[in-house]
Amino acid sequence: MAYRDGTDLILGFVIDETFWPFGHSTGCKISDSSETGERVTKEASSGKWKEKYIKSLAESIQADGFVYDGDDAAQKVGLPTLKEAWLAAKPVKARYAYRGEENTKYYEGDYVITSLENDGQAGDDEKYSITLENSGAITPHVPAGNNG
Repeated sequence: MAYRDGTDLILGFVIDETFWPFGHSTGCKISDSSETGERVTKEASSGKWKEKYIKSLAESIQADGFVYDGDDAAQKVGLPTLKEAWLAAKPVKARYAYRGEENTKYYEGDYVITSLENDGQAGDDEKYSITLENSGAITPHVPAGNNG
């Protein structure tokens, strides 16, 4: 077993049933969270222990990269596409996986774009940053017989 390289975590959009990775990306952070509730029954309260349960699940993805002009494949999901998706104000289908498994072993779902930033400082590379939040279920796609 070996450590995974963060470079191999690939995020992209599914457009017309084809997966397109974000172009010239530099980082991706996936945050999963649970909203919990508590139950305290008369029987359990004598022991002072609460029972926790999951009310809902949520996922947030933050990604960033360089704005690049000239590479059609990488630009398929570059800043112009991200801006168009944000302006449309509708969920987008996103997918993340490890390099080489983008079409066989991945997670996918509908997300809304909650933040899109464009940073162009004088004398520095232009960059983008995006935040996505799930809008519905996140579906794991794992081939039969492959649990890991």
